Amino acid sequence: MPRDGHLTHRLLRGDPRKIALAHSSVTVASGNHRAPGYRPDPDALACVHHFKWRAGVLEDLRRRVERFSSGEWAEHTPAVRSEASRLLEHTDRHSGRIDVSDPRLAFRHVTLGRLPEGWAAEAATITTGWRPPAPQNQPGSTISSPSP
Repeated sequence: MPRDGHLTHRLLRGDPRKIALAHSSVTVASGNHRAPGYRPDPDALACVHHFKWRAGVLEDLRRRVERFSSGEWAEHTPAVRSEASRLLEHTDRHSGRIDVSDPRLAFRHVTLGRLPEGWAAEAATITTGWRPPAPQNQPGSTISSPSP
C-alpha cells in the first residue's frame, strides 16, 4: 500500500517546498524548491508525491556526496550534500531501506483518490515554518539542526 509523509522535512531536514507550477516568466531555482522574490501561499499548496527510489539510487547518492565533498563538483549550497548524507546515514542503519515504521517520520497509508485527513493544515504549518538549518562554521562540515 502507498505511504505518504514529509520525508524531506522530517528526515533530511531539507526544504519541504516544491514548486509544482510556475508561469514561464518566473525564474525557478535549482531543484524547483524556490522562486526568488516569491513566497509560498499556504492556502494554495499542492500535494506532490515526489519519488525517485530506484535501483542504484544509494550508489548515486554516495557518488554525489563524494564529488561535492572532494570539490570535484561545484557546490552552490551544502544542502544537497548534507541531505544526501542524512538519507545515507538512515539507510545504512536500516539495511539499505527507509524505515517507514519510524514514528518520527509519521508515514501513513494513502490513496490517490483523496488527501490524508489533516494534510492541508500539516503542510501549511511545515511550509510556512520551515527555515534552512544554520550551517556550522567549520570547513567541510555539513549543515546541522535539531532532529525533528
